[in-house]
Amino acid sequence: MIFSGFVSAENVQEKEYSAPPEYHISVNDVIEISVYEEKDLSKTVRVSNDGTITYPLLGTISVLGLTPQQLERKLTELLEKDYLVNPMVNVFIKEYAKVFVMGQVKKPGAYELKAGMTAVQAIAIAGGMSELASPNGTKVIRKRGGKERVFNIPVDSILKSGDRSRDVTLEPNDTVVVPESFL
Repeated sequence: MIFSGFVSAENVQEKEYSAPPEYHISVNDVIEISVYEEKDLSKTVRVSNDGTITYPLLGTISVLGLTPQQLERKLTELLEKDYLVNPMVNVFIKEYAKVFVMGQVKKPGAYELKAGMTAVQAIAIAGGMSELASPNGTKVIRKRGGKERVFNIPVDSILKSGDRSRDVTLEPNDTVVVPESFL
């Protein structure tokens, strides 16, 4: 059985729930912080491997796992405490963490992780599966705290049945592997 371009950006159905989960700041995200009428406090920073950023006046701040809105509130409170009166802080994710799509896809590589992105969607973004792919052998590899978890993703079954509950929502630095079929 050959699955040439079986999954593509055009034929992946939208999830049927209302909105994707809100994005949480991750290692290697690039964050743009602006403070109204405070040019010296408007900065673009990258989240370090330990989940922190360095910010003027405040020093090192832990941001890992916060939503952009939570970081806005945190910076507002910290700046208001000792430095500014009623600061207006905006946070924008300029560059998202990456996920990796490898194996029998048309464009393997690193892709920006968007909130709610699933394994099937990542495969579609990577151009779909090649003719040699084994869709139901697809795996997501997630490494956290020195431990590795592997999720089996039955892509063919998901697409045929429409049962999106068997797809996996990706997290930063996950690797989607589409193996080669041996038939």
